[in-house]
Amino acid sequence: MKLPSTFFKPKQNPADKAIPQIKRIDSLDWLRGLMALSIMAYHISGWYFTQPDAASFLGRLGIYGVSIFFILSGLSMAIVYHQSFTTIKATLIFFTRRIFRIWPLLWVTTLATVALTYYTKTTLDFYKIVINLTTAFGFIDPGGYIATGAWSIGNEMVYYAFTPLLLISYNYKRWLGNLLCALTFIVGYYFCFYALSPAQTLGKQWITYINPFNNLFLYTAGIAIFYNLRDISFSRSDIAFALICILTAFIFYPATGNQINIVIGWHRISLVILSILLVVAFFKFSIPVPKFIAYPLEKLGIVTYGVYLLHPVTNSIMQKLFIYLHIHSNWVMALSVISATILFSLASYYFFEVKLMSLGKKLTTSKYKAG
Repeated sequence: MKLPSTFFKPKQNPADKAIPQIKRIDSLDWLRGLMALSIMAYHISGWYFTQPDAASFLGRLGIYGVSIFFILSGLSMAIVYHQSFTTIKATLIFFTRRIFRIWPLLWVTTLATVALTYYTKTTLDFYKIVINLTTAFGFIDPGGYIATGAWSIGNEMVYYAFTPLLLISYNYKRWLGNLLCALTFIVGYYFCFYALSPAQTLGKQWITYINPFNNLFLYTAGIAIFYNLRDISFSRSDIAFALICILTAFIFYPATGNQINIVIGWHRISLVILSILLVVAFFKFSIPVPKFIAYPLEKLGIVTYGVYLLHPVTNSIMQKLFIYLHIHSNWVMALSVISATILFSLASYYFFEVKLMSLGKKLTTSKYKAG
């Protein structure tokens, strides 16, 4: 299978002129890729080995890897669109392009999940399928997602609805944007100190945890990072020291038991601060990295969305193959799922997702110019 030339050097689409072009920050792609790997490893550990808990590094990344995704998402939206919300048309372009980015692969994984579980269910819930394909579940039923991990995509769509207001506020007065950001932190404080209880497991309170307003402050934190730190630089030694401290604190953080213990109270606040600082460190990253490390991390970062959504579907398909081939080694199965997921994600991105994103850009550019 021959990869298109865009695999090595993506061509710039003329439709991109509708939105000011910002150079990608490679280090943020690296962090996305690392978090995608950690979340996949977390799930695979639970499927084939042992379920990581709050005491393990992997158990923490299983939760805070998604939290870091939210922070990165807010930061990325601010980097790309901070000059864009000047007209209603520009705002519509933003929403249209987000839909063309999010919906196609979500449709594939949702329908694949339905197909793979069809014979274990007596009826198909068409309403549930519709609200998943339109991502309306994020607004009306956060727990009504179908594909594993899709709850965070529903959260993202809710956050996109707030993005124009947040960026316009920051562009008008930075203090106003920071005030709105602070209000979301107050809401987050309510969830971690009052809405979630240490007396029950995270699983029993999952619907409360995945409420979009519980994680909204993470997304706004990413936006705040951009507006408050974009003109500030740090030395390489400062970044290196910060990364060592952050990772050490994350690994040896004193928490044990069920993962509810790391999403409530002061543990939540501490780990969120570490997550925000980690994103800041990668945002301001200036340490030279060898190409043989940077290149695969960059590609992994680009296909993060596929890795995140496709690994549960890939696992379900591979398990059927393992049974057919009489493969019983957990290590062989785990490594096979990881390898297949990365390959499927690369193929999905370059042969499917890029084409849909380009279509969205072309359509919105035509409307933009016509207006």
